[in-house]
Amino acid sequence: MSLDNLTNSANADGLVLHLNPQQFRDILTACDAYMDGLKSLKHDAEALSQRKLGFAEQHLDSGAQLARKFQAKAAGDANSAENTFQSHIDRTEEMKTLFVALRAAYERMDHGNANSYGGFGK
Repeated sequence: MSLDNLTNSANADGLVLHLNPQQFRDILTACDAYMDGLKSLKHDAEALSQRKLGFAEQHLDSGAQLARKFQAKAAGDANSAENTFQSHIDRTEEMKTLFVALRAAYERMDHGNANSYGGFGK
């Protein structure tokens, strides 16, 4: 089942994860911290792709070619570090969205249970 399907199930109260509110906050905070680290790494990869790498790029064609290959590995290439970091950011954002939906489903269920007990003993 995809993360989108899980999120849709959670939004429809078909999927509930039982954690206390602090545990949900901790998970969401961890997602944010992880994404911040990945964004920093992505920025570093982008910056590295623009740096002169010391392969005598100014004087040797082979040095320039080698530098471009390494720079493309940092950013710009389909399989670059930059794209890999962005992919991890995207997946983490999807997981965070899932946990937000799970927290909302849990809160709705908890509120519904509390309301159903409110009528007893009167």
